[in-house]
Amino acid sequence: CRGPLLAMADEDPVDPLPEIQKECEHHCTKALNELNACTERVNKILAEAKPEDEVTANCQIQYNDFWHCIDHCTAPKLFSQLK
Repeated sequence: CRGPLLAMADEDPVDPLPEIQKECEHHCTKALNELNACTERVNKILAEAKPEDEVTANCQIQYNDFWHCIDHCTAPKLFSQLK
């Protein structure tokens, strides 16, 4: 995802999206904590797995939930900066 580039007449454009996403992280602590807990569980499973084990564990749902929360918080702030 790319946000709008903002700049004054004589300045290089700056993408506000990363800063806005960082500001939104505190709204998404529950989702981030769930993602981190899942990551720890999956890493433990992978560390304990034998080479012949077929491990399919992942944190895709928690990852999607976290970024959905970030996007939900970010969108109004980002679109309010469009001209």
